[in-house]
Order: sequence, then structure tokens, then C-alpha cells
Amino acid sequence: AVAAETAGRYGIGAPMGARPLTGTCELHLVLEERVAAFKRTEAAVTFTMGAGAMMGVLGSLARPGDLLLLDQFAHASLVCGARISGAEIRYFRHNDLDALERLLRKADPHRPKLVVVDGVYSMHADLAPLAGICELKEKYGARLLVDDAHGTGVLGESGRGTAEHLGVEDRVDLHAGTFSKAIGTSGGFVAGAAEVVFYVRCLAPTLLFTKAMSACVAAATLKSLEIAARDGERRARLWRNTRRLQERLRGEGFDIGETATPITPIRLEGTRALHAADRLRREHGIFVSAVTWPAVPQGSAILRAVPTALHTREDIDRFVDALVSVRAELGEGAPVRAPGED
Repeated sequence: AVAAETAGRYGIGAPMGARPLTGTCELHLVLEERVAAFKRTEAAVTFTMGAGAMMGVLGSLARPGDLLLLDQFAHASLVCGARISGAEIRYFRHNDLDALERLLRKADPHRPKLVVVDGVYSMHADLAPLAGICELKEKYGARLLVDDAHGTGVLGESGRGTAEHLGVEDRVDLHAGTFSKAIGTSGGFVAGAAEVVFYVRCLAPTLLFTKAMSACVAAATLKSLEIAARDGERRARLWRNTRRLQERLRGEGFDIGETATPITPIRLEGTRALHAADRLRREHGIFVSAVTWPAVPQGSAILRAVPTALHTREDIDRFVDALVSVRAELGEGAPVRAPGED
């Protein structure tokens, strides 16, 4: 409703311009104040895209001669930002603190170093071991950037994300994320110390050289943040639905890995994930995403199911029952034809 009202007053494109020129309006500044307050940081800056936030922060803060240490499953936008920066990039085995410490120990203690991780990994649905990472970055004089796209609004008693959930909010140097997940709009943000955020605001290429977030999106995001901060019952319903879905799937013998979030990766061999998604849509009227390489390792595939606060118990049971039926239809083998060719 807020988005519609704002669009009715200003149109869907206003303000017309990049942020440093004609693109900044009061809504952007208020939104950034609210994001900083929500993340309990000194300041925040917002971007038109979530990927733009990740590429912009790394592309502006790091430079040739610096060292970026990325989890091997870090989001593609973080990898792109690291490459843009020109800094040396080293990857460590997923969530392996020993591997990260080996890289930190070998690095020049005087060299600028930034550890870059996701708070929640979007396909595996597991959490970064942030407490351990914080200990290592403090021990070796590095800084830490957490992309909490999938934790913001979902994890933590107040929905502030993975760092709140794990009790390390004040030890994370930069909190980044997107508004396109739990917040339900679009755009991204970076929050942290005021001087660092100011530097990013002045130099991030994905902020300087693209159109600003539309006023109607900024207004809707403000309202959504307000709802997320005050309405714990929505989060409670989400987690009830998550437990119901995951308990039922495990009870039916599906492999959903070690997910610690509502993201539920259902592992199926070969092309069965593609065929299962197709049959669920065509035969049962249920949409669920099938994910293959490069979003998951080559040779693997998952159905990626994500419950929401608005799903009902009946919705969840219908989905699981349909998936059990489809699994029986597909049998143990993996069809070789593409979905739709049978």
C-alpha cells in the first residue's frame, strides 16, 4: 500500500538519476538511518541491487596489494566484487576455521586483509561459524564482511540476522545484505562504521554509476523494515512452518543436509530434481525451484524449498505428499530426457 501511494505521487521511476547527482531523496536518507539502527551500526548506505551492494563494497574498499579471504561458497556477487577490486583473492574450504587460520598465519601481518563470508549460505542453508571467524580475524589483524542476505529478518530474536543469532554483532566490521529476501522489496545495503560507510558511498562504482532506488521501493522497504522489527509473530510462524516442513521431509527419508534456516535443499540424484520440479508444477500445481550447476557443485542438483510465514500446515503437508508421490513415479533411476520431453 505504501509503495502504491508513493508511486501514485511520484511515479515508479523517480528520482531520476544516480545518487551523487539527482538521485538522492529524503526517503533514501531515512531508509539508511533505519537500516543502521536495525543493524546497530553507526551508518548504512543503500544500493539499487543486492548484488550491487556486494560488488560495490568490495570494489571500493579493496585494492591491488590487499588480501581478500573468501569462503569457497561465497556468493557470486562477492566473487565479482573481489575481482573488480584487483586485490589478491584466496579461497578457504567452506566453513573450515583451520583452513582460514592457515591463510591468515601465512599473510604479512601488516598487509590489509578482509575475510568475506555469507551469514547463511543460500544453497547449503548452513551458517558461517562467525564466533570462530571473529576470533581469527581479531587474532591476525583482519576485518570481516558478512553478507547476510538470507539471515536478515529471519535469524535472531529481533530478526537482525546471523550475527545477532550467534551473538557477535559488535565484532563484525561490515554487515551487508539485500532487501529482496525477507524484506520483500529490492535493493541492498552495507552497514558499519560511519567513516567506512562514507568511503563506500563516495567510491562504490555500483552506487555512483547507476540509477538510484525508486522512491516507491524505498518507501516500501522502510515500511517492511518497520514490520520486521516489530512483528515477531511472523518470524515465529515462519519457524513453525520450517520445522513442520523439515521434520516431515526427514521423516519421509529425504536428504536435506544440515540446514539451519528455512531454506530447505532437497537432494535428488542426477536429473531427478529437474523432473520432480516439472511434475510438481504440471501435475500438482506446486512451484518449487530446481537448482543445478553452477549454483551447486557440478554433478549435483537440489529442489530448493523455502516456506514463508503465510504458508499453512495444509500447504506444507500437500507439498510433502506430492513430492513423495513424484519420487515414487520417478523411481530409483535418473531420467535422462529433459523435463517436458516425456
